[in-house]
Amino acid sequence: MVSLTRRLLLTDYPPSGENTESSPRSEETDFDANMVLVLAALLCALVVALVLNSVIHVFLRRRRESIEASTNVKSPGLDKRALRKIPMAVFRLRTGGSATECSICLGDFINGEKVRVLPECNHEFHVKCVDKWLAEHTSCPNCRRSLVVVDGGDRATVRVEHGGGAAVV
Repeated sequence: MVSLTRRLLLTDYPPSGENTESSPRSEETDFDANMVLVLAALLCALVVALVLNSVIHVFLRRRRESIEASTNVKSPGLDKRALRKIPMAVFRLRTGGSATECSICLGDFINGEKVRVLPECNHEFHVKCVDKWLAEHTSCPNCRRSLVVVDGGDRATVRVEHGGGAAVV
C-alpha cells in the first residue's frame, strides 16, 4: 500500500495521455494566481505611495521650518519709552457704540479706571493688558493697525496722536 501511494504522488496528474486542454481546475488555478499577482502589485504600489508621501511630507516640513527660521525676524514690540507716549485716559461710561470691555482680557471697564487709547483707531484697553500686548506686538489687538511708521531710513516712529504727531522710538 505504501508503494502505491508513493507511486501516485510521483507520477504526473493527470496522466499525459488524457486530454488536458481546458479543465476547470487549471482555469481556477490560473485565475487565483493572477489575482494574487494583481493584489501583490497593488499592495506594493500602496506601500511605495505611503513611503513617498512620508518622505515628501518630512522634506516639506523641514524646508518650511528652515525658511521660517531664516525669515522669522520677530519684530519686537514697543519699548517702555514708546509705551509711555501712548495716551491714557480715565474711562467714563458712555451711551452709544463705545466698547465697555477690554477685548484682550474680556473684562469690563469700571467707571474711573485708567485705560490706554491707541492712536489712529481709538480702541481702548486696560493699561496692563495693552502694555503686555504691545511689548510683543506693534499693532492694535482689535484691528491690527500698525502703530509703528518706518521712515525712509531705519528710524521707526510711533503714532501718538490722531492728528499725525509721532514720537521717535
